Amino acid sequence: MRDLINATEAERAVLGAILIDGKCLRPVAQKIREDDFSTQTNREIYRTMLALDADGKYIDGMLVGAAMRRSDPGDDKALRGYLAQIMELTPTSANVMEYVEIVLEKAKRRRLREALTHALEQIDTGEKDDTILPDLEAALADNSRRSGGDLLSPKEQVDGFFAHRQRIDDGEKPYVRTGIKPLDRLLAGGLQEGGLYFMAARPGMGKTALALYIAEYVASTIGTVIFISMEMTKAQITARRIAHISLVNSKLILTEELTPKEYADVADATIQIGKTPMYITDGAAYSAARITAIARSRKDVRMVVVDHFSLISVPGRQRNDIEYAQAAHALKNLAKTLNCPVLCLAQLNRENEQRGNKRPRLSDLRETGAAEQDADGVLLLHRPDYYDEDKDATKGGPSLMEVHVAKNRHGDTGKVELSYYKATNIFREMFVK
Repeated sequence: MRDLINATEAERAVLGAILIDGKCLRPVAQKIREDDFSTQTNREIYRTMLALDADGKYIDGMLVGAAMRRSDPGDDKALRGYLAQIMELTPTSANVMEYVEIVLEKAKRRRLREALTHALEQIDTGEKDDTILPDLEAALADNSRRSGGDLLSPKEQVDGFFAHRQRIDDGEKPYVRTGIKPLDRLLAGGLQEGGLYFMAARPGMGKTALALYIAEYVASTIGTVIFISMEMTKAQITARRIAHISLVNSKLILTEELTPKEYADVADATIQIGKTPMYITDGAAYSAARITAIARSRKDVRMVVVDHFSLISVPGRQRNDIEYAQAAHALKNLAKTLNCPVLCLAQLNRENEQRGNKRPRLSDLRETGAAEQDADGVLLLHRPDYYDEDKDATKGGPSLMEVHVAKNRHGDTGKVELSYYKATNIFREMFVK
């Protein structure tokens, strides 16, 4: 019966071609990885070839055999016989890249079967869907990426660039605007597709308010937004959204009687919210895998907001930097697979409050310090009047909010000053007291 997932003869032909002509190794190594071979022996031979080449040594059957015997003095006779056999079965190295394609095709099928088998085992052991589906989707995505090799040829690079330019020339933008023009200018147009952004501040600075403002703008002008709220309830989130549209104080909406005019404005706002494609959760803590599953449950998602990073459930008990870095890496992968920005809110540590100048710095990031390497951008928020002893200084008027773009892979760093009306969740693009 034909073997549908292993290409033993093609694997031997690839190895034999390299043994005949060592110059074959480098073009082959651009396409094939060690785990693309189906047998342990073939993987060990290929690994040895790569090691010899890295050391600048010549590759032939005798040198490969000697190197393998030094690392594992097993059945020397069998090894010498096998190397001689694969060289004898490969009369020429001319067709090596054709053999490579056969090996890659079978390796892809093998990984596909392994991913599906693992998913079936998870189903049989009662694993939850929000664990099974992200694992399966990640495995399938990795398999799809691997099928084309790891390196892009010059022609593929140029073709990819012109495909990207064609999208822009056709009117598409590779970013999502925040609705705040000076901030978008710093961000090179907006939050970049496939980008992970952290918005960080001390509690009470208005992180959720600004994230909701941006999310509302994106949902009402561009498309679907997923807002993962792990702190505020659906009633609190909805009240802020209504306040933003109706200009009625969000605290009144949640807790007090409304005048007929206020009630009418609130009712009108709910009609608008009912037509705006923003989907929210209800204040439960989720793992990164669960967040991924939720975000992927909707089609054509244009932005994901996670509120906030410290509340993401992590597998370890210590909640250390490594675990949070893994969570951030998962969010970055989510951004890339959905091809949309992920905006993740985060807390700053207390160090800035001990300084005379309380404006936050990148070094004030708490758990996100270990995760910052995955971030395309970091936005630090600060309200000077938060530390003002006279809390009534801004009563009835706006509060100054400084948005410092402290890290930005795709544009400039700098600061934007906004007017923040806390009661109604409104932001203006400049501060006028």
